[in-house]
Amino acid sequence: MDEEIMQLDYIPEMSANTAYGIGIIGSGFIIKECHLPAYREAGFRVEGIASRTKASAAAAAAEFGIPKVYDSVRELLEDPAIDIVDIAVPPHIQPELIVMAAKAGKHILAQKPLASTYQEAVDVVGICREAGVHLIVNQNGRFDPAVMATKDLLRKGFVGKPVYATIEMRYKPHWQEYQKKYERLMFLFMSIHHLDQFRYWFGAPDRLFASAIPHPEGSSRGEYASSYILEYDTGMLASAWDDGFTWDKEGFGVFYKIEGTEGVIRLNIGWPSGGPSQMSYLSRKPDSRWQSPKLEGSWFPGAFKYTMNEMFRSLSTGEESFISGRNNLGTMAMMEACYISLKEKRSISIAETVTSATSNIRRSGNDA
Repeated sequence: MDEEIMQLDYIPEMSANTAYGIGIIGSGFIIKECHLPAYREAGFRVEGIASRTKASAAAAAAEFGIPKVYDSVRELLEDPAIDIVDIAVPPHIQPELIVMAAKAGKHILAQKPLASTYQEAVDVVGICREAGVHLIVNQNGRFDPAVMATKDLLRKGFVGKPVYATIEMRYKPHWQEYQKKYERLMFLFMSIHHLDQFRYWFGAPDRLFASAIPHPEGSSRGEYASSYILEYDTGMLASAWDDGFTWDKEGFGVFYKIEGTEGVIRLNIGWPSGGPSQMSYLSRKPDSRWQSPKLEGSWFPGAFKYTMNEMFRSLSTGEESFISGRNNLGTMAMMEACYISLKEKRSISIAETVTSATSNIRRSGNDA
């Protein structure tokens, strides 16, 4: 079994057709440090960029050789050379831009979180479906090499029946000023990565219980440290601690562990140190030893070429991506359930979160 598993299948296949024109909306840190470096390395065609300030867009264009800088988002959307719009703006702004892009007939790669609330996410998914455009969500945490290699181990049955999974994040986030004003913070911006990774590995839980606390010095409006437990009717349990308060820099990091009836998997994604993603695994079989394969790639910025590649693949094949807007509603429902649980101080069935929006989804259908 060990020899078979050493041949891990975790590197996504690149689309045969990448000849689509990309327009960038936004010129902040994530665009300049992740999106554009990844696209340049992959050879993707970025046609132009627009941002809140033209000077900022022009600076990014000069650095990455982008030929066009637009005076406005509307001007970008009117350019026939743009097939795909890559939006990277705060979630309270993003839905409006998604609607504009959909009405202009542009396909959309949206930043995570897709919106500030589950209902807003449902609404934009429906609008994109009605407009006949593809909506992909940049849920890039799925494309960390250790996360994808773990998915392959689970798919091959290495751990047997999954029993318990944990994620522990200890890090002092560098919240941007706009984020500090949000009433929703940790679950919305950070925990959504871990909720999505749990869902990617194990599917949506049947119910969850969440708790959170504000920063003790009141440095933000939203929750600063959070914890949540996911319950599955299979008997499996998953839990996470997302600690944004810690000041112990030696302990900074994100650490994962999955235990099953036949094996154990550990992950360290190398964040925020910038080190390589690492994983190791141990079989319960006699004489088994920890194995630690060397993985290719990285989460930052490497994963970002794969999220855009999902758009290329969907456009080329017509197949729905596993990070489509419709699929992402499952993660948004988990995020929303965390806030309901926090407010009502009880466990929440995921079905409770989605019931009110079911009719909207049925009317709009499924996005490609």
